[in-house]
Amino acid sequence: MSKVKFRIGNVMRISDYYLKELVQLSNWVIDNTETSHREHRRAIGLIKRVKRFIYGTDKTNEINRLINEEQQRGVLFKDWVDKYKYEQTKD
Repeated sequence: MSKVKFRIGNVMRISDYYLKELVQLSNWVIDNTETSHREHRRAIGLIKRVKRFIYGTDKTNEINRLINEEQQRGVLFKDWVDKYKYEQTKD
């Protein structure tokens, strides 16, 4: 099953999950590349367009909820790192 659907008139339909992934990926590229890189400039243009779409379709709450969900889900690794650091300093 395709995750992205095209319709007549060059209209693309994409799920909220993949919009969230697109926003996070673009933000990562912007944060981790220099301003002279082509990918940095592309990410800035892409993030402007995607944010305009998100605000225009009133999906802001849903996208923010998905981003917060993913950030909170990643605490298992942080707990393991904290435990490992504690064991290293215990000796």
